[in-house]
Amino acid sequence: MPAILTHDFFARDVADRAKAELPLATLDESDAFLLGGQGPDPLFYIAYYPLMAKWAEVAHIMHSKRPARLLAAMREAVDRLPRREKDVGAAYLAGFSCHWLLDSTVHPFVNAWVYGLTHAGVPGLGPEHDGMVHMEVERDLDEAVLYRKTAKTIADYRPFANTLRASREVLAIVDKIYFYAALWTYDRPIDPATFSVSVGCYRTIMRLLYATREPHRRAFAAIEHALTGTPYSTYGALSHRVRASASSDFDNAENRAWANPATGVVSRDSFADLYERALDRAPAVAAAVLSRGFDDAAAHALTGDINFEGASAPADAPHA
Repeated sequence: MPAILTHDFFARDVADRAKAELPLATLDESDAFLLGGQGPDPLFYIAYYPLMAKWAEVAHIMHSKRPARLLAAMREAVDRLPRREKDVGAAYLAGFSCHWLLDSTVHPFVNAWVYGLTHAGVPGLGPEHDGMVHMEVERDLDEAVLYRKTAKTIADYRPFANTLRASREVLAIVDKIYFYAALWTYDRPIDPATFSVSVGCYRTIMRLLYATREPHRRAFAAIEHALTGTPYSTYGALSHRVRASASSDFDNAENRAWANPATGVVSRDSFADLYERALDRAPAVAAAVLSRGFDDAAAHALTGDINFEGASAPADAPHA
């Protein structure tokens, strides 16, 4: 993704660096910007709501297909909001663009770790476990970012209380943006409440994942193993550990060479290098999506048709 806390701190860093250029005059606008920093990730969690679970696929589509058109469509949706809602919508869009920026910058690095681990020939850890390993890598980096930014662990910093904050009014505005963006980008007429329901599901899951004692985490993971028969635990991969360290096994602080699995391009960048590179670019990206005349051509120029995975997504790719 990267994980929830990394995206939240990244959005806060962007807000501190470019506060004068962003629509953050009210609490609702600030909350919308931080929520935008989570991008389409909340949509993954609507899978836990049976009546609307089918819309979880929209999260996968948004991450992989038509990134430029998606940003342009969201901007068009913001432009069509009633005047009293425009600033909140613009703040959300600015945050959303920061999510795309961090994801597209860091995902090749995370994917390199995943590829190396699941293609190393370790028995019981093959490519079919890419998704689980991806979550483990991002969770470990998330824990390190939390401690580096706050000198706290989740024993003192509660993810469910410090992220995903937005009023019903803000969520209702963002619902409109998602409805039209999904329709205009992917020809998908989603339920008008898809985003707000997704955020509600995400908030609930974050509370369920909160565990400050390792025996608690192990017990839940064991129950999941017993119920699913799978060798790895989604609960264990997603739930933060109480880990008082600003470093991660996956941060590449030594600047060792790694290759982007999608392109083969070799880099020595660390996670910190990539984070700072994205942060340096973020004010310009947010300003671009908020600028007058931001349209498909401007969005293509901004994104280079690189999707949230950091891979090329041709403009004429299929919608689904």
